[in-house]
Amino acid sequence: MPKSVGIISLGCPKNLVDSERLMGRIAEAGGIVCANVEDAEIVIVNTCGFIEEAKQESIDFIRQAADLKKAGRCQRLIVAGCLAQRYGEALRETVPEIDDIVGLSEVPRLVRICCEEPPAPDARRPDDDTARLRLTPRHYAYLRLSEGCNNRCHYCIIPSIRGPLKSKPLDLLVQEARELVADGAVELNLIAQDITAYGLDISGRSMLPDVIRAVSPLEGLRWVRLLYTHPAHFTDEVIAEVARNNRVCKYIDMPIQHINDRILERMGRKVTKPQTVSLIGRLRRQVPGISLRTSLIIGFPGETDDEFAELCDFVRATRFERLGAFAYSREEGTAAADYPDQIPDDVKQARLETVMKLQQKIAFEQTAAMVGKHVEVLIDRPSGEERNVWEARTQGDAPEVDGLVLVRGKRLKAGRFCPVRIVSARGYDLIGISSIHPK
Repeated sequence: MPKSVGIISLGCPKNLVDSERLMGRIAEAGGIVCANVEDAEIVIVNTCGFIEEAKQESIDFIRQAADLKKAGRCQRLIVAGCLAQRYGEALRETVPEIDDIVGLSEVPRLVRICCEEPPAPDARRPDDDTARLRLTPRHYAYLRLSEGCNNRCHYCIIPSIRGPLKSKPLDLLVQEARELVADGAVELNLIAQDITAYGLDISGRSMLPDVIRAVSPLEGLRWVRLLYTHPAHFTDEVIAEVARNNRVCKYIDMPIQHINDRILERMGRKVTKPQTVSLIGRLRRQVPGISLRTSLIIGFPGETDDEFAELCDFVRATRFERLGAFAYSREEGTAAADYPDQIPDDVKQARLETVMKLQQKIAFEQTAAMVGKHVEVLIDRPSGEERNVWEARTQGDAPEVDGLVLVRGKRLKAGRFCPVRIVSARGYDLIGISSIHPK
């Protein structure tokens, strides 16, 4: 008899794609996929193990799933994903209720466990993300360009978990994109550990422009968004494609991590401050109105007060439209974990608060400057605040990580594009009114 299966998917969109692919394979093999894990006989926790905070979140959710098992409905608890790949059977010592630990490359074994019989032979390639059971809203999706990473940043454990860069063939990406758009996606978010490195292992050059040109003409697709770019691999050809292609969101997610040259070298970032400043300048000049998102690591080993002040000055001068910052997490197995000059936690936290207060002031000034402007938004969902108020996003807002536009209007619907007049700002979010029927 088919088993009911539920999944808790944690971490980044790359992990989400893993979860969607797994749920699709389980459904194809005859498993019953539950919308709520509380109803499932088998619960899978797809974990993240990137930094200490993510590891702790994964452990907390595994324990919550263990409570479901104790309550009686859940019969089997399976842990998958990055944390399972990294720590394996050691996780059982932390949560003895775990029944199975499954690594990243063991999708067939996981399907076999869930369905209690061998799945039908699968002719698809191992990196094929087609036939996913989508966990995102229907109107947007993530298109994963590659797996693994060759950057080997000194603070990052991901290459040790997910292996070296392995780009997908372009024809497979187009097939996946076509399937996602046919399923209702009007926004495709391109993801990988570093999408600007796509194709380096195939042709020796960044083939990201090839991907953009191949998928953007798909009928029904309106937005293509570039997530997780690396300044060391960003080419003029990519900038030109963002500038000229009206289906590419004028939005770039480009984590710089730091700006001081000595810290960048210690991080293994393969880019300098002058190169970063030059790249940001070219993006601003060639793509008017572009929204730049970045992320910073605060308190990297050896970071001095002067180097931190230099970073703050850079943030103040650059005025990123979106910025996230994280206290450095000492991850075993990375080069930086062995650096002798680790920064005390209280210093890291104080510096983190300084950066976030600085960025908050910039962000609030930017949202206030939007009042009175007319923008196009993509409607995501009802806000839950009151009737006829919907959560929406501009081109400058990626799903789940950036601000919202709360839109008041009638006859709105998730997945529709709508012109909006911004009437006020509320912190990181905007308030708008729709006066025209959505497209």
